[in-house]
Amino acid sequence: MTLKNIWRFCVSIELCLGLLALVCVVMAAGSFLLAGEYAAAINFMPLLVWLREVPLTASWWLWLTVLLLALLVLNTILCSSEILWSRWGRAGWIALLAPQLIHAGFLLIVLAHLQSAYGGSMQQVEVDKGMVAQLPDGRRFGVAGIEVAMSPMGMPTGFSGELVTDLQNPAERVTISPNHPWFSGGYGVYIKQAEGYPYKRALLEIHRETGAGMALAGALIFTVGNMLVVWMRSRAKEYDLPEVA
Repeated sequence: MTLKNIWRFCVSIELCLGLLALVCVVMAAGSFLLAGEYAAAINFMPLLVWLREVPLTASWWLWLTVLLLALLVLNTILCSSEILWSRWGRAGWIALLAPQLIHAGFLLIVLAHLQSAYGGSMQQVEVDKGMVAQLPDGRRFGVAGIEVAMSPMGMPTGFSGELVTDLQNPAERVTISPNHPWFSGGYGVYIKQAEGYPYKRALLEIHRETGAGMALAGALIFTVGNMLVVWMRSRAKEYDLPEVA
């Protein structure tokens, strides 16, 4: 195999699709095989911390996933360089820009997940009505109320909590429910469960996703790039021009 053939393989869409398929297979296998305390712990700590603390017999599939994603990132970077080299000065700026946006969006999403895997956090805290809780950065908030809606059969149908976001100003409050968390200083406070008997209490989850903003930016850039590619291909078919890969 010549160097030219090796290069073509490294920048090929076939390699990209093959790596994506392997990622799906490995993660599916891991999700079925992981069980017990390690399965519970993966949801309560940053991913890279979990990988360091869990034995390889339980985490091998995630290490393999990280390796496959690293190869996919390398494939993306090489593909971008190939497109720039082959089209520079020969194609319009849209044909040159669109694939780069797709690749840049994907790389930003991967980088965002890596950032969250290193610096993200999640903790659970059980609170009662009237209790004062604390965010990981030291800021405190109060639990002014916990409401649980019950069906005629006595089953809970919904719940919510009222938080005092500024203890120096008790009138400053926000109501949270399962799909409406409270965000403050990079942390999200979610209500996961609540009980009205024998006394009102709730389970709160406090999340911090350090890569959330970058992931959103990557998703938007990725979408714009794909829209440009679809537009170029529709124009090529309309005027019977060669399609842009």
